[in-house]
Amino acid sequence: MAASSRRFPPRSSLSARHVLRNLVAFALLYGAGLAAVWGFSLLGVSTLVAFPVFVLGVLITSLETDSGLWGAALGVAYLLSYDFLFTAPLFTLKVLSRTDVAALAIFLVVSLIMGVITHRMSRQVQTAERTACALGRLNRLSVGLLESSTPQAACSFAQEFLTRVLRRPVTITLGEPPAAGSAAARDCYERRAPTGYGEPGWRDATEKYLPLGMKGRLYGVVAIDCSSGDVDSGSLSLVNAVVAQTLVAVERNELAEGEPDGAGAPAATSAPSNDKSAAEPIRPAALS
Repeated sequence: MAASSRRFPPRSSLSARHVLRNLVAFALLYGAGLAAVWGFSLLGVSTLVAFPVFVLGVLITSLETDSGLWGAALGVAYLLSYDFLFTAPLFTLKVLSRTDVAALAIFLVVSLIMGVITHRMSRQVQTAERTACALGRLNRLSVGLLESSTPQAACSFAQEFLTRVLRRPVTITLGEPPAAGSAAARDCYERRAPTGYGEPGWRDATEKYLPLGMKGRLYGVVAIDCSSGDVDSGSLSLVNAVVAQTLVAVERNELAEGEPDGAGAPAATSAPSNDKSAAEPIRPAALS
């Protein structure tokens, strides 16, 4: 578990990095906008031509920070700094006049509108990229499961796939969980229902357990590490889709193993034996 925490930084750390990245982008674009105004003033060009530069800075900020609020904040900072540094009398805020207040309000509204538009465009692009990435991953999953030759190999491939995609340890156990193992895992197997983290009666659990079964037959249990938080609905839907494909591969491989010399006799489809020796836990995959 310690190794996984080192490999996957906490969400608070990722959030702090995201805020720091936004601050750096904000500072760079703010400095670039003021430098443009200063350059125009040195060339004897009206500093009003810097306003298109301000608009461009607002657009870039909204895209880079993935938030219209940062773009709006940069727009206000541009206007106040321009009013304080480049309009006479210098070093005096003159936004108290009706004209400047109206200009500030208009610029703020325009900044917010542009920020919202660019934010939505960025979201649409990200959604399309995530969809394409998900389809590619599912295609690789299908190929890997198709190439598996045993139930253990199919579960192992699915386990490694989920560990990489969810960025958290996932364990798939074939057969009944051992008596010395987790009580939540055994309860999941016996009740054929989700248990563990986020489920009633399992407040102290750090893993979520899902039944691995289909067509009234139970094959084992799927354990998802939730020490860094519960899985969202999208991730849970992905897990269910992967489990469904894995079960098809497991059943196909069992039938292939049960065919004597290619005679085509299918393996028994009764419930797995409760013999503890039949449990075949798969060790957690090494996190890439």
